[in-house]
Amino acid sequence: MRGYNVDLYGYIFGNILAVSRFDLYSSLILGVMVLGLIVLFYKEFLLLTFDPEMARVVGLPVRTLNLLMLTLVALTVVLSIKSVGVVLVSALIVTPAASAFLLTDDFKKMMWISVAIGVGGSWLGLFLSTWLNVASGAAIVMTVTLIFFLCFLFSPQRRRMKQRMSRLKQLIKS
Repeated sequence: MRGYNVDLYGYIFGNILAVSRFDLYSSLILGVMVLGLIVLFYKEFLLLTFDPEMARVVGLPVRTLNLLMLTLVALTVVLSIKSVGVVLVSALIVTPAASAFLLTDDFKKMMWISVAIGVGGSWLGLFLSTWLNVASGAAIVMTVTLIFFLCFLFSPQRRRMKQRMSRLKQLIKS
């Protein structure tokens, strides 16, 4: 097609080091807006996420809150994909949350740990990409994935599961 240039590679893998000022300011504004709405509606979102029927019973506008939450997620993903690519967005949405889930049962702690892993993994990945002269997106994805595996190996939940399996094996033997 004439006059139609799609940077498919850019949308899939992105280049976090080539983010424009406009994308940076857009992300900053969206980030502040999303965080503000999460703080404002924290209890409502929490109840809606884990028990939508109870949220309906206590009189929350479930449909409106659901649409708000989905809109925030969609805006964040679309703006992020434009800046850093599908692979990095997917890794930064799933991996820090999964890592935090392995480390704690407390939802509030899980959110903060997830943010720390996402930000820390991104900074460490950027540092490693510069030091090793590799693609920044790939370095960030590998860093947060490595953090996930470390969380998996040293997870308190994994230790509890091992103890339960050991007890079960002892019971079966006796």
